[in-house]
Amino acid sequence: MRSRRSALLWVVAIAYGATIFVLSSQPVPAPGEEALALAGDKVLHVAEYAGFALLLTLAVASTPSPRISSRAAVVGFLAATLYAALDEFHQTLVPGRRGDATDFAADAAGALLGAGVVHLWRWRAVHTAVSETSPR
Repeated sequence: MRSRRSALLWVVAIAYGATIFVLSSQPVPAPGEEALALAGDKVLHVAEYAGFALLLTLAVASTPSPRISSRAAVVGFLAATLYAALDEFHQTLVPGRRGDATDFAADAAGALLGAGVVHLWRWRAVHTAVSETSPR
């Protein structure tokens, strides 16, 4: 059961990353991106990479190795941030797009948020379980 859940988390995280790549490969922003840009470009970058880091962190946390899963938030954050840097570089090669350091900063902030949410959720789950089993 755990391996099936782990595989599903990895498939979803990879599909999410592929979607980011496809959208950033468009020569001009897609119509949906233009409409959403009214909410603020940087807010969209934060949300996009918060979701990506969240999925990556959950996927890493599902690995059977306690050594790796205990560092899931760090790995998820670093992987999403590296992907963001590569995506910004990739956009410099796409006509009508440009790589932007402020977009990258927003992506990294989103990655920190997404990985941090999973980390805090897992930390709370562990500490809640410990406090419920300890004598009062």
